[in-house]
Amino acid sequence: KTNFYGGGGSKLKSTAGEYADIYHQWTNDGHQFIWITDGYGWKTTQRPLRDTFNTTDYIINLDMIQKGILEELLK
Repeated sequence: KTNFYGGGGSKLKSTAGEYADIYHQWTNDGHQFIWITDGYGWKTTQRPLRDTFNTTDYIINLDMIQKGILEELLK
């Protein structure tokens, strides 16, 4: 799943919570979930991102993709 947030707000908070739930559903079914997210919105809404980061395996941003992290995860 990918998304980009240009500003903060309640959408980021609800999305982070939803993706934590999706992560648990998918991993229980034997799948992996990689959340690719980026944007200035995360600078003002860090707690929901931290909470989701603590419960999921992979959250990466565009800089990490450019550095080859996604390719390494998919090997």
